[in-house]
Amino acid sequence: MFKQKTKDESTTAEQPSVSAFGYEILRSDLLPELLGKQERNILYWAGRHLARKYPLHTMEEVTAFFNEAGWGNLEMIEASKTEMVFSLHSILIEQRIENFQDCTFSLEAGFLAEQIQLQKKCTTEALESVKRNKVSITVQWDKKDTIE
Repeated sequence: MFKQKTKDESTTAEQPSVSAFGYEILRSDLLPELLGKQERNILYWAGRHLARKYPLHTMEEVTAFFNEAGWGNLEMIEASKTEMVFSLHSILIEQRIENFQDCTFSLEAGFLAEQIQLQKKCTTEALESVKRNKVSITVQWDKKDTIE
């Protein structure tokens, strides 16, 4: 299980698990109500923030994190010099898409964008889309726009 580093680097705090029902109530009912029209933007930047809090060094670690966090199975579909396209799927994701009209996966997109930015050391952005009950996340970067 992924553990958040505490202020004392020698110890870690165990993360309790949450039921799928409890998670979906928060994610699909409460957050849209609280965040309103800014839900997608806020969740995208929250995802980027979480990625900085939990930096991962490989795409295998990112995939494992998605599974551990209950965000679904992340699978790279295609990759080029300036972009990667991912599929995100699980039974919970299928149910969310069926049950909630305007569900968003911008938290996951933001997290993925920041992880790839940390790994590639250049500015990245991610776009998420839902088509035919499938979630796709496209991450793009510019090698000329490097970061340190």
